[in-house]
Order: sequence, then structure tokens, then C-alpha cells
Amino acid sequence: MTPFQNPTIYIGGLQIDEPITVLTDLIFCAVCFYAFFKTIKISNIRAIKLYSLFFFTTGISTLIAALVGHAFLYHFGKDAKIYGWVLGIISIAFSQFAAIFHTKSILKDRLFKAFFIISCIEIILAFIATFYFWSFVVVLIHTTFSLLIVATSLEFIKYKKTKSELSKQILYGVGFAIIASLCHLFKLGFGIWFNHLDVSHVFMTISIYSMYLGVKNFKTIKH
Repeated sequence: MTPFQNPTIYIGGLQIDEPITVLTDLIFCAVCFYAFFKTIKISNIRAIKLYSLFFFTTGISTLIAALVGHAFLYHFGKDAKIYGWVLGIISIAFSQFAAIFHTKSILKDRLFKAFFIISCIEIILAFIATFYFWSFVVVLIHTTFSLLIVATSLEFIKYKKTKSELSKQILYGVGFAIIASLCHLFKLGFGIWFNHLDVSHVFMTISIYSMYLGVKNFKTIKH
């Protein structure tokens, strides 16, 4: 049971667990899908397409987490969380490769290939470890490596060299994602009706919107 878990509500005969957590998850999903549909046709450049797919798969994985992992966990069972975990690995992988291709122009060919190969190996290991250990901790480790180490470092280098608006907004987004993680880790909430998960989801929403702004404005800036 989640500490400070939202009380269960009933709509007619339908039981909904953690209703505020579900609601904030769904708001986050809506922003993800909005970002996807607004950016998928912006450019044929691979990095932009990958960031768009990151928005879409993040929305899908969070939707599954909201319904299977929170609202109706009593029906699906804890093992069903694996679907959200797997999609979470895929979504973060898209952001990882998006950053690699976005910074390709400033990387030496050998370094680009090294990042690409290491990332492929890490993603495969993340999938294997998730099913072997059956733990969300694997997803967190994958996220830390992919988003905080690979994507952040590459986009920081890109921003320092080119002042890319996309890179800047991605870095802002990662910053808000870190705040969300800290709220989750240290259980920073306002009680059972707006707990640490709900606060974390708010910062996650700000994070994804910031990243969306960077991708949306890609055509208006010089890279």
C-alpha cells in the first residue's frame, strides 16, 4: 500500500483506488498525447520524430500505470504492472536515442557510434533485468542512465555549443523530472488527498510540457 494513499471512492458500483493519483496521471497523459500530435509532423528529422514518439509512448505507459497500477490494481493484480514498466523502458529509450541523434552533428563519428551501441546494449539489459527481477527499480536505473546521464549530458553539450532552444527546454524538462523524483523519493505531499505521487505527477507534467515547447519550436531556431 502506498503511504498516504488516496482513499478509495465508488462511482455507482465501480471501485476506484487512488482517485487523485489516477486523475493527475491522466492529466499527464493528456499533455503527452497533446505534445505528440502537435509535434509528429513538425519535421522529418530523426531526432524530432524520436522525441515525438517519446511523448506518445510515455503517455501510453502512464495511462496503463493509472488504470492497471492504481485505479484497478485490485482487479488486475500487481503482476500486471509489468506492462507499464516495459512501455516505460521503451519511452525513455526514445528520448535517449533522440538526444543521440540531435547531437550527432557535434559528435565525432566514433563517439556517436559508441553512444548508440552502448545505449542499445543497456536497453536490452534493462528488458532482461525487468523480467528477471520483476521490479520497478530496474526501470528507475534505466531512466537514470538514459535520461539523466546520456540525454542530459548530450543536450547540455549541444546547448553550450549551439544555444539550441530544443536542448535548453529538454534540460529544463529534466530538471523538473528530477524534482518529481525527489518528491516521490522523500514522500513530499500534502496528505492523503494530494500525496507525494500526486505532487510528483504535477512536476512530471511541467517537465513534459517544457520538453514539448523545445520540440515545437524546432523549426523556428537555428541548430
